[in-house]
Amino acid sequence: MFYSIPLLVRAIRLWWRELLFLLVLNVLWLIAQLTLVLGPPMTVSLYVVARKVMQGELVDFRDITGALRQHLAAAWAWGALQVIVYGVLGFNLFFYASAHGQLVLILRYAWTLLLLAWFTLNLYYWPLYLAQEDRRMTTTLSNAGKMILLNPRFTLVYSLLALFLIAVSIFSGFLLGAVMMAWLALWGNLVVADRLAARRPKSETQEGRPR
Repeated sequence: MFYSIPLLVRAIRLWWRELLFLLVLNVLWLIAQLTLVLGPPMTVSLYVVARKVMQGELVDFRDITGALRQHLAAAWAWGALQVIVYGVLGFNLFFYASAHGQLVLILRYAWTLLLLAWFTLNLYYWPLYLAQEDRRMTTTLSNAGKMILLNPRFTLVYSLLALFLIAVSIFSGFLLGAVMMAWLALWGNLVVADRLAARRPKSETQEGRPR
């Protein structure tokens, strides 16, 4: 249940190995979020670099530009979906914040749970996208949903710890600009690799990939 914590510790160790490069990349990621258009491509680029770090490969800025070219369309499609889902659910919570009644209360709980579910799906999204052969958005979202259903307690701890890290990063400011997204990307890749290995039949080779 708490196995996601050692994976976070391992992610931090990997981050330390590529400290300077990942510090710069995290700052670039944060700046990209301010432009909106560059935000999603930089997010997937960071996950690509994190996956290479996890696999023990050398990384440099060519990995970023290569990821931007290769995954640009997929990143923008994912980003547009984030705007729609978070926009609709956030608007509903804000618009009905002062409303009263049992039905409104039930809807608030439902919208909040949907927000948390969507947040959790996205923790798995890019690591799964990079690990699988079929990289369609529908396939990746479906696999993320399966990951949640197959690992409910693990996912609960993972998502709550990720929310805590994000909250601390936002309120501290420093973690947000320096390490947060790099840690999440490394951690997410490690989590998905671990969960896939746990579900993989023993007879299957390590090169087996999800479809």
